[in-house]
Amino acid sequence: MSRSQLPHAFLFAIGVFSAGCTKDEGPLYIPEPVTLDPGIPMDTVFFATEVMPVFQQHCWVCHPPMGEMDLSTGVAYANLVNVPALGYAPALRIVPGDPMASVLWHKISQSTTYGLNMPPNGTFLTNEELQTIRDWIEQGAMDN
Repeated sequence: MSRSQLPHAFLFAIGVFSAGCTKDEGPLYIPEPVTLDPGIPMDTVFFATEVMPVFQQHCWVCHPPMGEMDLSTGVAYANLVNVPALGYAPALRIVPGDPMASVLWHKISQSTTYGLNMPPNGTFLTNEELQTIRDWIEQGAMDN
């Protein structure tokens, strides 16, 4: 080996030796999976993006801003949740966590418990829309 190659060989040997002498950190740590309490409902239905569009499509025509039951964006939630239903007080329009105690649920699900079904023009909610509203109420009717 020539003298000019000696520094390169020396650096190469140090590199190989250094790579082989790394500290053993032991096995890779993998944390335990997080399990959620099944008693706490997941926040899966969102008022603003899933429930409001249903109200806008089926309810807003009869419940515009100038009416007693304003379902426009920004005030619909406050006019629905924990609010006595006109003509059915002390029953509430929406009881968070309990669709069967919510007047709105009975009105949209073809129950005759609280009079006429909604919407009255015959464009009833689809099964998917009904399930969205029911899930939202069961999950606590959150303003999310």
